[in-house]
Amino acid sequence: MEMRKNVALIGMAGVGKSTTGEKLGERLGYRCVECDELMTEEATRRGVNKFLLSDPEFVALENDVILTLTDATQTIIDTGGSAIYSSEAMAMLKDTSVIIYLKDSIDSIEQRFIARGMPHVVGIENKTFQELFRERTQLYEQYADITADISGHPALDHTIDKIMEWLEQTQN
Repeated sequence: MEMRKNVALIGMAGVGKSTTGEKLGERLGYRCVECDELMTEEATRRGVNKFLLSDPEFVALENDVILTLTDATQTIIDTGGSAIYSSEAMAMLKDTSVIIYLKDSIDSIEQRFIARGMPHVVGIENKTFQELFRERTQLYEQYADITADISGHPALDHTIDKIMEWLEQTQN
């Protein structure tokens, strides 16, 4: 496999992409970019509140932000949970990054939402959380090069160690 220059993290909101990205970046010597922060900055620049955008507008903003990272190197790209709804952004990530799906149980993710508050969740309208979870799981698995199932091993150091092992195997 040709060496890809970045690592992109995908998964549901609340799964731990930001924390994992920071720690993985430290281990690899990569910078970590949080797409949620970039989206907030870009929405502010455009004079809009990203949380008031319709789902299609939110996905378009996320797509635009991810595409600004096309030339990034040695970067952990911490995507938003809905990045998988943009085929253009995901194609770019597939070309430039090893895509890691951080997978957790629906119960764990729901508990995190209860603890920290429900984020903007694209695609939830007219669906139960369980239906959305199933829909997204299929997309995450479709795009992932590596799936890191943290449901049985939620310890961050364990997750980082496993990801490092997988990255070494896929890059050789």
